[in-house]
Amino acid sequence: MPRKTLALPEHFIFATHYDVLYTDVNSANHLGAERLLSIAMEAQLRFIRQLGHSEAIVFEEAGLIMAHAETAYLAEADYGDRLKVELGVRDIEDKSFQFVYRISKDPSGVEVARVATTLLFFDYQQHRVVPVPAAFRAQVGA
Repeated sequence: MPRKTLALPEHFIFATHYDVLYTDVNSANHLGAERLLSIAMEAQLRFIRQLGHSEAIVFEEAGLIMAHAETAYLAEADYGDRLKVELGVRDIEDKSFQFVYRISKDPSGVEVARVATTLLFFDYQQHRVVPVPAAFRAQVGA
């Protein structure tokens, strides 16, 4: 079966570290594939807070909602491993964009996984998707 990998963005705009917790480890004694999205979401929250937003999902009165997610598990990680999570942005459209994450062991650089999430801006008062704010585009260098 051919292995599908997710394409990486040209550059990453944010990086953080994550230590694999006991609760991240499955019965096979390594990082569970289902935990990858949670690790990516933690990096997303840290990035958004670094941008100066006090709430994880609020930009100009609009929230972020996830429309799609993909993961590619490339190597095992174990309890206590320190992971580097890099975040990049690509495919910014009128009403959607993607965050792409590269998760690797630190300091070895062994790539553990790639994650891509397609996100939309959503007005919760009007219950509709809204265009990607210009301020967000500026903050991510689009």
